[in-house]
Amino acid sequence: MERVVKFFVLILLVIFLSHPVNAAPAQQTYNPYGAPVKVTLAQCIKTFNTGYDKLFFLTEAAINNSNFSVEEIQTDGGYIVFSAGSYKFLATVISFGSNKSILKITPCNNNYTFPPLIIRNVFRYVESNQYKKF
Repeated sequence: MERVVKFFVLILLVIFLSHPVNAAPAQQTYNPYGAPVKVTLAQCIKTFNTGYDKLFFLTEAAINNSNFSVEEIQTDGGYIVFSAGSYKFLATVISFGSNKSILKITPCNNNYTFPPLIIRNVFRYVESNQYKKF
């Protein structure tokens, strides 16, 4: 009986010593925008059925709504430079026709590996508010 108890205690010691208890968990960084993936230029361009002025103001509102930081705005040139985390983007509004405009959001460093949720948030906001009167 004494041998069985010693053997059982020895097995428990081996099991407990083989699993490190004080090991620190792996350091994980939280990225609220998702994982960066390769994005094509076609995914960065969207056409809207609204005029230039309204699309420009909606783009600015979408950037502010998403809590991105605006770094530069030029209404005459039709562009907004903003940053989302460590990523910096250029949002350009281009007018064609009386009631159609294009919104193009491209990275400033020309590296198209970034979280696509950043530009999708802006496009969704503009889509959901483009027919509202203001």
